[in-house]
Amino acid sequence: MEKIGTIKSRKGFSLMELMIVIVIIGILSAGALVIFGGKGEQAKQAATKGMFNEMSTYLGVEMMGCSMGETKTMNDNLTCSGRTAATVVTAMVTAMTNDQMNPYELDKSAVTSGGNNTSDSDAGFIRLSVSGTNIVVKVCHTKPCGTAANKTEKNIPFQ
Repeated sequence: MEKIGTIKSRKGFSLMELMIVIVIIGILSAGALVIFGGKGEQAKQAATKGMFNEMSTYLGVEMMGCSMGETKTMNDNLTCSGRTAATVVTAMVTAMTNDQMNPYELDKSAVTSGGNNTSDSDAGFIRLSVSGTNIVVKVCHTKPCGTAANKTEKNIPFQ
């Protein structure tokens, strides 16, 4: 009989108490989603803008290295002698493959050759192309990509 008495004297939480705790946690979670819900999109936009600026600067600096007497730049992907704007673009894409990833599609490299920045599927991709003697760097940093304010483009003179 003693065993039965000790088992009955144990106390635990009632089902009602557990349900109240679960409801409170649910309310707090819903509040957190409202407060922090849009921060992921803002982080993607900021990462894309930062990467665009870094890649534009990197491209200019690496081409300047060739002008200053380097034999190879862009992680040895660009041979300076005989380079053209097209070979610079190809070397840049190769150097950045799997190094700079698209914030909107984390399994894809951000820096690509050609392509557009006009549809929402282009968001986060840094597109490189050649126009005359310039290397064109363009990006859609904010969806919808069809809006001019959500895109950035920069012409970098070939050196």
